[in-house]
Amino acid sequence: MSGSAMSPGSMTASRRVGAVRATLLSYRVLIRQIVSAGRLAALGALGAIMIVVGWVAGISPITRGLSDDALLRDGAGYADAFGLIVIVPIVSLVFAAASLGDARDDGTLVYLWLRPMGRAPVAIAAAAVSMTVALPLCVAPTVLGGWLASGRVAGSGNLAVGILAAAALGTAAYSCLFVLVGLLFRKAVLWGIAYVLLWEGLAVGLGDFAARLSLRGYARSVLAHLADVDLDFEPNRLATSVIVLACVSIASLGLAALRLRHLNVD
Repeated sequence: MSGSAMSPGSMTASRRVGAVRATLLSYRVLIRQIVSAGRLAALGALGAIMIVVGWVAGISPITRGLSDDALLRDGAGYADAFGLIVIVPIVSLVFAAASLGDARDDGTLVYLWLRPMGRAPVAIAAAAVSMTVALPLCVAPTVLGGWLASGRVAGSGNLAVGILAAAALGTAAYSCLFVLVGLLFRKAVLWGIAYVLLWEGLAVGLGDFAARLSLRGYARSVLAHLADVDLDFEPNRLATSVIVLACVSIASLGLAALRLRHLNVD
């Protein structure tokens, strides 16, 4: 009859939280988990050190006799060696691994599990939460440190743009990757640090093939192209670098969503 009651399956489907609303709900829950005074102070201090060292390098008497091209290379090299190798991956790792790891450990993730919604929005929200906090902590010191280390010579504006793009794209890719790592390993920070130090820190120096398997290699290529600076390696094409970093981000979130579907939350 026309007035018959809805089936349980239809009622559940009608109450299912939409993707956008689920992402926003997850974001609001997860952002509270990762923002702490201790993390912000420690990682902010790391960025402050980079800025101060870059400023000292830029005003050092040693740099006064260098050409503008040499100073730009020094600024780009400093942004790469301190920013892209240390600050960008480490800061992204700390917040991305905590985005779901902390929520799982303290039981907050159960709150999301009880909602009738997909797992992909949770993975997307976790990456968005990580990037919300990590981007300013990664991009600002990397850009300022590299720009100051260049002595603010002619062309340092383009250098700053290149560093900004490389740091932002790198932070996004690392954040998505480490959200996945945080779901795969209990001690995700330790695994992530080992990966950063043993692979990302060394891969570019092992040759072009190894660099193509490193996120840092693609972020470094973005910097080299946009800043028009020779960093003593054969960079990937700019479009290729951007596409690879984007694909890594998307693939990591897809795998994270699959992992969440099979994750037991107590």
